Amino acid sequence: MSDHWNLKDIYPSYDSSDFKTDFESLKSTVEKMNALSSTLKSFADVAQIIKMLEHFTTKSNRIMVYSMLVNATNTASPDAAKYMYLFQSMTAEVSRTKVRLSAFLAKAPQKIETEAKANGLEAYVYKLSEMAAEYHHMLSEDEETIIAQVETTGSSAWTKLHGKLVSTLTCEYADPKDGGKIRTITINDCRNLAYDASSEVRKAAYEAELAAYPKIAESVAAAMNSIKGEVNLLSKLRKFDSPLHSTLFANAMTQKTLDAMFEAIDDNIHHLRRYMKGKAQYLNKTQGKNYTALPFYEMFAPVGNGSDEPFTYDEGKKFVLDNFAKFSPDMANLAQKAYDKDWIDVYPRDGKVGGAFCANVYEVKQSRILLNYGNSLSDAITLAHELGHAYHNAQIMQEGILNTKYPMPLAETASTFCEIIVNNAAIQTLPDEEKLQLVENSLQDATQIILDIYSRFLFEKSVFETRKDHPLSVDELNTLMLEAQRTAYGDGLDHTLLHPYMWIIKGHYYNAARNYYNFPYAFGHLLANGLYNIYKQTPDTFEEKYNHFLRISGKMSIKDSCKMLGIDVESTAFWTSALDVIKTSIDEFERLTQ
Repeated sequence: MSDHWNLKDIYPSYDSSDFKTDFESLKSTVEKMNALSSTLKSFADVAQIIKMLEHFTTKSNRIMVYSMLVNATNTASPDAAKYMYLFQSMTAEVSRTKVRLSAFLAKAPQKIETEAKANGLEAYVYKLSEMAAEYHHMLSEDEETIIAQVETTGSSAWTKLHGKLVSTLTCEYADPKDGGKIRTITINDCRNLAYDASSEVRKAAYEAELAAYPKIAESVAAAMNSIKGEVNLLSKLRKFDSPLHSTLFANAMTQKTLDAMFEAIDDNIHHLRRYMKGKAQYLNKTQGKNYTALPFYEMFAPVGNGSDEPFTYDEGKKFVLDNFAKFSPDMANLAQKAYDKDWIDVYPRDGKVGGAFCANVYEVKQSRILLNYGNSLSDAITLAHELGHAYHNAQIMQEGILNTKYPMPLAETASTFCEIIVNNAAIQTLPDEEKLQLVENSLQDATQIILDIYSRFLFEKSVFETRKDHPLSVDELNTLMLEAQRTAYGDGLDHTLLHPYMWIIKGHYYNAARNYYNFPYAFGHLLANGLYNIYKQTPDTFEEKYNHFLRISGKMSIKDSCKMLGIDVESTAFWTSALDVIKTSIDEFERLTQ
């Protein structure tokens, strides 16, 4: 087993015959689709185009994910940059077929179900109906094709620049454990020190991190402005009220659902602030501090027994595997497969992107996971989170390729559910003196997913609004970020020690195709809480229903898929009940710390 992922099952290399054959096959498939769609007259033609679209999507997923993975661990790779550009340029031509297909389906949407069944496309009824609805927000085929082509040197290029700038950023860290000696470390290594057992280390890392960002701030601000400006323009041209409206439409989610979730969060946000103030008091007691509210650099301060010891990757793997096994043998088997087959790239290094993600490759029915493991319990929980994505992928890859694109909010549900499984299963086996670390870790996570996500949502909304008028300066972006953090965290954080540059490090802001990739985390976390409540009530029958829910998550709206589990996501009451799970943990945290 290696701590670098193995990509050979996807492609041995860019020079391999498999890669070259697949890349060439895309060109001919695009030509055939565009030729047939130009004379599209019947549903029999639709069926042929869908078969070609399946082939194109399968091969393009394999090629694009391979290039993305190569780039993720080596942002300087010329081959990855080359093929991602060539791939995007080629697939821009698919826009013609998609517009023509949507136009044909939009003429008689009431006939889609009957015609689909008659032509062997019954599995794609929902997807075809989605295509028909999308037509009303499409421009002409020439315009959509030009936009897709221009994006390769527009928003996509700015996205790549952001990734490269952040992945190569270094910090000058004054190490308190070595008499303040200056060490040059990567931004990811520096951010991992936020979990160190020493408050002096955490503070020094925070200061080094903030001091590093000005080196790239102007360039990243240019990327932010260019991407958000493009999205604003395209949203308007496609007759969306706002980029948020476009995001909700693309993810089959109603405004009523979003409003219900945020209403419940607003009503209960004081409980999370109560936890943060409780943590400040605990640090005062145990470390001799004098905090009235948490400084930003203490948000991830480890708490509880064993917090001074590193949590190695081997320990993290076993911790996750053992607790997965208590819920489901299938889930444990998937984790073991990921370990044995080297699906995971583990540690930070120069040229590797930050954060963590999971990507799936449909044709080979595998996933790959990127971590920046820093030897903390939080990193083990991140491993569980990303393996949850892989588990979702394993379920949904049983469907046809066109049904594997699920809404962003549901994308974070399975991953968060796995976090809850690992935390709760472990907590149940521990005595009080050892519980605190896990309870606090789950509340760290909840704070990030509710309060930090809320701040990121508010920030992105403000950026879109301001960008309508003018490009934002670094100072304006910093100001908007600080305002969003003050609003979300309230008196839980020390307002003199916040993080004005958080907009630089969060890559989600720099994807023009996935705007507002923040509230889906809150949605997924709270929905996972609701699912865990259902699991506790019906443990014997839950797994089968859960797997089915994951498998069909790309085949219906969020509201309808959740309704299958008895959940009304447009009801504030549901979200409040999900937040009650977090309130119970906060009460437990207070009991254990007092």
